[in-house]
Amino acid sequence: MKIEDSMELPVILVASGVLLPGASLKIPIKSKLNIRTIEQHLTRGGAVANNYVVIAYKVSPDKVYEVGTIAYVEKLFGWTFNSTVHYSLDVVGLHRANIDKLSLPTCVVSKIVDSPGADFNHTSIESLISGAKLLALNSSSKNISHEILNLIDEHDYAKLADLCVSQIKILGFMQLLEFLGTKEPEKRIDLCVKWMGERNENNTLQLKIPNSIVPSRQKPQNKGRKVSNAKNQVEQLEEKLNGIEFTEEISDRVFSELHRLKNMNSKQSEYNILLNWLELVAALPWNTSTVDDIEISKARTILAESHEAMDDVKQRVLEHLAVCKMNNSVNGMILCFTGPPGIGKTSIAKAIAQSMGRKFQRVSLGGIRDESDIRGHRRTYVAAMPGRIIEALKHCKTNNPVFLLDEVDKLYSGNQGSPSAALLELLDPEQNSTFHDHYLNMPFDVSKIMFIATANDIERLEPALKDRLEIIEMSGYSLKEKLKICENHLLSRQLSKHCISPDYVHLDRRAIMAMIEEYTMEAGVRQLERNVGAICRHVALRLAEALNSDPGADVLPDMELPIQINEADIHRILKIKHMKRVKIVEKMRPLPPGVCFGLSVTTNGGKVMPIEASKSKGTGKIVTTGHLGKVLNESILVAKGWLGANAERFGLNTLEENDIHVHLPAGSINKDGPSAGTGLACALVSLATGVPLRSDAAVTGEISLTGHVLPIGGVKEKVLAAQREGLRRVVLPKSNEEEYLKIDKDIRQEMDVVLADTVEEVIGAMMEKSPVLAKL
Repeated sequence: MKIEDSMELPVILVASGVLLPGASLKIPIKSKLNIRTIEQHLTRGGAVANNYVVIAYKVSPDKVYEVGTIAYVEKLFGWTFNSTVHYSLDVVGLHRANIDKLSLPTCVVSKIVDSPGADFNHTSIESLISGAKLLALNSSSKNISHEILNLIDEHDYAKLADLCVSQIKILGFMQLLEFLGTKEPEKRIDLCVKWMGERNENNTLQLKIPNSIVPSRQKPQNKGRKVSNAKNQVEQLEEKLNGIEFTEEISDRVFSELHRLKNMNSKQSEYNILLNWLELVAALPWNTSTVDDIEISKARTILAESHEAMDDVKQRVLEHLAVCKMNNSVNGMILCFTGPPGIGKTSIAKAIAQSMGRKFQRVSLGGIRDESDIRGHRRTYVAAMPGRIIEALKHCKTNNPVFLLDEVDKLYSGNQGSPSAALLELLDPEQNSTFHDHYLNMPFDVSKIMFIATANDIERLEPALKDRLEIIEMSGYSLKEKLKICENHLLSRQLSKHCISPDYVHLDRRAIMAMIEEYTMEAGVRQLERNVGAICRHVALRLAEALNSDPGADVLPDMELPIQINEADIHRILKIKHMKRVKIVEKMRPLPPGVCFGLSVTTNGGKVMPIEASKSKGTGKIVTTGHLGKVLNESILVAKGWLGANAERFGLNTLEENDIHVHLPAGSINKDGPSAGTGLACALVSLATGVPLRSDAAVTGEISLTGHVLPIGGVKEKVLAAQREGLRRVVLPKSNEEEYLKIDKDIRQEMDVVLADTVEEVIGAMMEKSPVLAKL
């Protein structure tokens, strides 16, 4: 079929991605209009009926851009899923075209032909050729490299500009449309040269050219560049320093040291030390800031799209951003997100930076023992260097980033000082305008930085440091929340990472639930994402094997798409169950007298904790095992004391003629805290009466010697742990009612939660029906 100057062709509407002449594009067909176009005009009897289409670009819901692309249909993929036909097109751009008359599903177009003998600027052509050769050398596609070099040899500079722009991947949709709609080739070349020239500054293209393969014709240019830039290193440094506005005090110090450097012999040992220090001073962002762009509606959208659930946390973040917008400052409390690993503490900090339009900088503090890692080493020491804060600002190149201090609870004090104490000056709004790094040895203003901290266990923070932080607790996810996160975030992220089209795989909901319940045992979703990655690797292998069997095939041979992954496939792919949920609850049912399910919180989330008590003839001695801490041992004595004080009133055995052995399984793990008090009391009452406790219930709460139930922490994590283990009832202190009501409504409806004020109420809720209950 010959392409006429004016002709009617089928239309494929796209809202993202622009096909330039000479470039290729893969277009997934999702809209009903495009599907109708394909079925009416491109397919006939299972074969491609028409090889040419017009790619038209939607710039708004009711407007199409005036210039489109006439394209050749290279491949047409089709498959059926859930009785619905899906398509995908591989097209190659041929010509620009004015859209004269749009009458969907076709349109009348007139081909745009470049005028022959265009007057190109010689300098622009040289810059275009230079940039194109760099693209060819760094392209991952040999075909693109060969095509670029061929166009240079043929002096076809208009097509060369089209091909080069198509390889600059991070240009925006409207920028590409502007280029497509530019009909004069000389203007297109100027745009191409401009965008290639800005590539390093905008990080849109990273070009690394080995010296051994630079074309010989460029060597004279390199020599000329060396001659033109052959300035003394100190003079270049002085130029940089002269361009920075220092305070008078700092300026005197810096230029005094510069003067000393000028008068120093380069072979002196101190020369390089002083030179490195001045280079650091010149590289720091003393006056460079990004402009805040805080829009609460935009921030709300970013948080909603990037994180599921966590409504309280999102609300607190929005309130913090609102205060920053009103004050035009970030001075004030430092947010500290605490919670188990893998729940999104770091990613929510990134979302805050994105919402403010600021750069994001992360410093991991886990395992730091030396104060010098924060403040830097003194310049006189061998191999001295600045601290992590100043070093991060040097790389960030702005003095007001969002700065994440990750894992602040894992700082350790040692012989080299206390890193936690070094953070106090950094995080104090009254002091951080003159932060003092030992290496820099001059005050640097870090008050414009928005500091955010993360921690797993706030109890490990130094009290003075904790006092400077506003703690925002983030709890683990429920099963339903993990399901949503997997469907809406993890799956798409892993498919993109493994270069798999979402149309090629379908992960069944029951398969996802099997992954969550049988192959993860965590409060967050880190292991769940690793499992999804394993599924994607399995799918990638099947697709690669199918494609290798027939590389030229339009469709994957002997394979139905999308690939269905069901529950049986999950077991086959993941094989060994990571948490083999020796479901401890099922393992121990039915419960014998003296055994109770308690609840605890670790840095990895909530956990069901069995409490076992047994008796033998003796003198009332208590033996404890299971690596119990001091507070937990005292809780056992309190529970035993309450039992002895109330035995006569309730007609219970005081166990004074028996030795009692209390054990908490998983003996290699340290256990401590007061929240096992109610569980210990229930276990001892059950042991004394011989009446077993409910095997579908767990209890948590501190008790007093007079039988009152006192509040505890980690309510949501404990309720979620009980839900994960399949328990139906949880007994909580009445004092924790407010925390309980903050738990999602669907979880509260699923669980039977009893709020108790006294030990008697707890035992009544935990014990199977028995005459003993009538006495309580």
